[in-house]
Amino acid sequence: ITRTPNALPSCTNDGPAQWLASVTKANCPGLTRAHSAAGLPTIALVFGNATAGGAYMPGMSDYVVMVRGRSKVFLGGPPLVKMATGEESDDESLGGAEMHARTSGLADYLAEDELDAIRIGREIVRRLNWRRLGSSPSEPPDEPLYPVEQLLGIPSSDPKVPFDPRDVLARTVDGSRFDEFKPLYGTSLVTGWASIHGYPLGVLANARGVLLNEEAEKATQFIQLANQIDTPLLFLQNTTGYMVGKTYEQAGIIKDGAKMINAVTNSRVPHLTVNIGVSYGAGNYGMAGRAFGPRFLFSWVNSRTAVMGPQQLAGVMSIVARESAVDRGLPFDEAADVVMRETVQSQIEREQTALANSSRVYDDGVIDPRDTRTVLGICLSVIHNNEVRGQRGYGVFRM
Repeated sequence: ITRTPNALPSCTNDGPAQWLASVTKANCPGLTRAHSAAGLPTIALVFGNATAGGAYMPGMSDYVVMVRGRSKVFLGGPPLVKMATGEESDDESLGGAEMHARTSGLADYLAEDELDAIRIGREIVRRLNWRRLGSSPSEPPDEPLYPVEQLLGIPSSDPKVPFDPRDVLARTVDGSRFDEFKPLYGTSLVTGWASIHGYPLGVLANARGVLLNEEAEKATQFIQLANQIDTPLLFLQNTTGYMVGKTYEQAGIIKDGAKMINAVTNSRVPHLTVNIGVSYGAGNYGMAGRAFGPRFLFSWVNSRTAVMGPQQLAGVMSIVARESAVDRGLPFDEAADVVMRETVQSQIEREQTALANSSRVYDDGVIDPRDTRTVLGICLSVIHNNEVRGQRGYGVFRM
């Protein structure tokens, strides 16, 4: 686990609390108690309503800050109380911030507004006497040699046009220093060692979109090496997936791709993922996509994530429909096929964007490319609150 104090901005009723639990695959109040039992302080900043099941979020936190006139915490609001017991009540007397601060004792601190609540939360954290278990920065945290503003001009507006991730790294890592691993082998995937704000890390970055057998083997070895030396991994996604076709199937692309996914799945060092281009198909698996549990995952605003590209998906559906019509001895409706292809392509174009994916909590936020170094530095600092230790044994790799 990341091992940090947990500050929970709480403004929920039972529905959103259940939705959050489904997204995080966790029982939110139970997770709060588990963190506290593990020595990880939990702080609830209640900015609005926390009702029904959501009321247990502040109820099970170690420290609770409520905002005067804004916070409302109760198991049942006035309408429910009226229907259940016949009692007349109002929000403030039933679950207002001042009532909880003066009468019930649920609120430990009473803030005047949200900014004041955040200030109090920071004061609480300052007094926690927190001790980091992880290592401190060990490399010179020099600024990159190249202007960060140039990151805006590196990705192409056309996702089909690849770009060199080394140009991104030169404007992101400390001193633009990047020690590349296997530079002449599996050249569609760039791997190597660098540091950000003094924290060492290994990097896997897609260079020409597609992942072939050599890239999968190279990634597998590199991930194992990072685990041997307890070094976090940064995945820079810009992949259309693993290569398809008879030549590659016969060469064992499934087995080699499975090795890479096996390595990602069983790796124990923290993973950071940034989608800087596209992330399609099983390439999303191999490059530590959301389903594979990276500690943090961010998207550049130009990025796209989908099962496959819009044109490819529309084309596949068209081919399947055409073959189905032939098998049944039916005429194929060419006009309907054109409409279907346009509809599917338009839908995927909308749903694959960074903002659309972020709205579904498929990442931890859309970031300005120029902020990448700062964001990753903060993430690495958070990660090193706990000891970083890699996996020493893996499952069977099919040869």
